[in-house]
Amino acid sequence: MPGSLLAVDVALLLPPRAHDLVTQLNARLTGPPDGFRFDAGHLTHVSLVQQFVPATDLPLVSAEVGAVLSTAPPLTLVAERLASSGTTTSLVLAATHPLETLHTRLMDRLAPFDMAAGDADAFLSAGEPARARDVEWVTRFRTAAAYAAFEPHVTLGAGVLDDAAPALEFEADRVAICRLGRFCTCRRVFASWTLAGRAGT
Repeated sequence: MPGSLLAVDVALLLPPRAHDLVTQLNARLTGPPDGFRFDAGHLTHVSLVQQFVPATDLPLVSAEVGAVLSTAPPLTLVAERLASSGTTTSLVLAATHPLETLHTRLMDRLAPFDMAAGDADAFLSAGEPARARDVEWVTRFRTAAAYAAFEPHVTLGAGVLDDAAPALEFEADRVAICRLGRFCTCRRVFASWTLAGRAGT
């Protein structure tokens, strides 16, 4: 794909217990085509970076991510609340210092590869084309959803849940570079790492 762009997400993938709980909540929300279901091609995740990158730069992007993750320890994530934007519901997580630090380091290292002018063709379609709001979200991630505006969360799906946040605390130790799809879902894993560093390194 010389010259083309990819919409990518550097994301924490959820471990089995958290994955199962989030999948149960997703099943109560709107399914395709107006929503999505978590499955082998729609991965439960917490986004750390979203941006458009040149397809030809993907090996360099992977190398930069790997360098950041080489000393990163597993992260303890804690659910705080359910939040609805009116169209989607998310499980908001506590913004701990280790999580914010990893987010910031990855954003800084990947800034040289950020191509703001992407379009729907950068997303994995597979019969589910990206929406205009998906393109807009990735385009504006660095300025509207990162750094001081970073709010770690798991997007549960389309629709509203009135529940209280589930009691959930878990350790996340797998990070992946994924290609984004419709609803900014993580569809295809390009590369993944297991966090094995020590806290404070």
